Amino acid sequence: MRGNKLLDKMELVDPAYVAAADAAPETRKKRRTLWQAALAACVCLILLAGTAAAVGGGGTWLVEMFGGRGSDETGYELGVDMDIILVSRMSENLEAVSEAIVRQFETCQPFDSWLPGHWMEKNFSADEAWAFIGLESLQKPAWDLEEWYNTLNVYGDSEGKIDRILIDTGYQTGEIRLQAGAEIKTENFAGELHVRSVGEEGTSFAETFLSTPGGNRCQVIFSSANERGWLGLTGYLVEKGVLYQLHVSYQEQDAARAEELLRQWADQF
Repeated sequence: MRGNKLLDKMELVDPAYVAAADAAPETRKKRRTLWQAALAACVCLILLAGTAAAVGGGGTWLVEMFGGRGSDETGYELGVDMDIILVSRMSENLEAVSEAIVRQFETCQPFDSWLPGHWMEKNFSADEAWAFIGLESLQKPAWDLEEWYNTLNVYGDSEGKIDRILIDTGYQTGEIRLQAGAEIKTENFAGELHVRSVGEEGTSFAETFLSTPGGNRCQVIFSSANERGWLGLTGYLVEKGVLYQLHVSYQEQDAARAEELLRQWADQF
């Protein structure tokens, strides 16, 4: 199940976005494959509704979609509207992380194969990572899935000022693989946060939205099958200043279950 067929089955598109898309101004024409032409309406929906999210406070929107069949690089870039979260609201554990980042800059040599400013812990479980950060409003996916990796990433500058935190957790159920992320932007982060995703050559993308029980808007991006037959569904939403992401990789026979898992995740916000 691919492209619009999957999106139609998910019944995610809000009629209001369709009406807005009909009234959208004409854009510069580009050469498209049949796949891209069929998805042009979905792209318009993202551009229009995404702009509204940026103004309304909290959400993601499409900045650029690039490539397609016959392109050397394919992917998309999303802009993110999210609040800053003060480091002081989080655990004192981050003080030791700040000191470790300062030491990275002090000990880094010109020919080292690593760059300072990134502290990473791979030995925490997801629960331990959440506890280490200590932010009460941070939401961990509440589901009983096999956890097969977890990484806590903290980014900072030479003075130890933490500007970004990312918890990345992998799950697996049957042949379906999931990657859940929670990203925090602190008062030390300069500029806007963007998410860039690059796929294999020839991958095509489609976008739509779903609404969550908590009144949030979740942006969903579908990626076509790669050379090994893996398809993808990725959901993005902002809740209480935190950017949450879920990427689901699956084979075509597992499309219904992949959709169900994405909905289960989104319904928690």
